[in-house]
Amino acid sequence: MALFNRLLLALDLSSHSEDLVERVAEVCREDVDNLHVIHVIKQGMHDGALVNAESCDDSHAQRQKDHTHIQVREMLLRHGLRVSSDKIYLLRGEPAYEIKKLAREIGADLVIVGSHNKDDDLFHLPGATTNCVIQGMPSDVMAVKV
Repeated sequence: MALFNRLLLALDLSSHSEDLVERVAEVCREDVDNLHVIHVIKQGMHDGALVNAESCDDSHAQRQKDHTHIQVREMLLRHGLRVSSDKIYLLRGEPAYEIKKLAREIGADLVIVGSHNKDDDLFHLPGATTNCVIQGMPSDVMAVKV
């Protein structure tokens, strides 16, 4: 019997995400059916640049979502994780809020997030999103240092 029944992996698609997916693949390659993946596109952001919401039409937003879905899927496949499309969630909003909301909706008993900060210091403190996810989360949270 598995220790966790439903895992939610949160990806930000930064350069650190490859390391996170690699570490998760080592742990749950056999239980990939229990793995759900989320990526949150920050409101008003596109490719790291601020975008006026009125300047984006629905077709642009759909193209962005399709492109992001392909990026997530390819990253997972590179590490041997064949996650079905219905378990890959691409949402818009505030990352910590959307991660916590989805974790509750799907009944995740473990949320996995990458933790990185700008300084490689002795006291590695979680980043803002990781810290916000940890706060008030009813399930377990695994912060993987990447």
